[in-house]
Amino acid sequence: MKRAKKFPFLKIRQQRFTLSFDNASAASEVPSEKQFYNWMWHALKNAYRRADIGLLLLDEEEARAYNRDYRGKDYATNVLSFALNEGEQILPHRFSDGLYGDLVMCPQVVLKEAAEQGKTAEQHFAHLAVHGTLHLMGYDHEEEAEAEIMEALETRLLNQLGYPDPYQESEH
Repeated sequence: MKRAKKFPFLKIRQQRFTLSFDNASAASEVPSEKQFYNWMWHALKNAYRRADIGLLLLDEEEARAYNRDYRGKDYATNVLSFALNEGEQILPHRFSDGLYGDLVMCPQVVLKEAAEQGKTAEQHFAHLAVHGTLHLMGYDHEEEAEAEIMEALETRLLNQLGYPDPYQESEH
């Protein structure tokens, strides 16, 4: 019987995507580094040959300081994105060279929003990991047309990961 060739998928994935994960939050219900890695990889794998992303989880006070210092908004928000190449257009061809940036996420805000929206914590963390990664990739939702494109992509990616539409109203 012929032996199947081993496809080195995991090795290739590790060569193409590096996640620097730091949980400086006291929140107890936080997904694992592996979960964040898988969600973010799913969002970027078809667009970049190489990606290096830092993900920092911070408590509300520190997340509020980041939002105030970098966006001029004095409250803790769910996720902030800092792209190394911010402002550059998304390249029209498949597999642009690289994606480099950082995400700052506040678990307390994410958990509060999940409860308010009738979602599981995992669903909301997955959504915001994909959402933040798409921001690093150059997607935005400032204008209605941009928001429709980004939300449709988020919905498709999350459905592929087995999660429901994050923009569908919950019934509670």
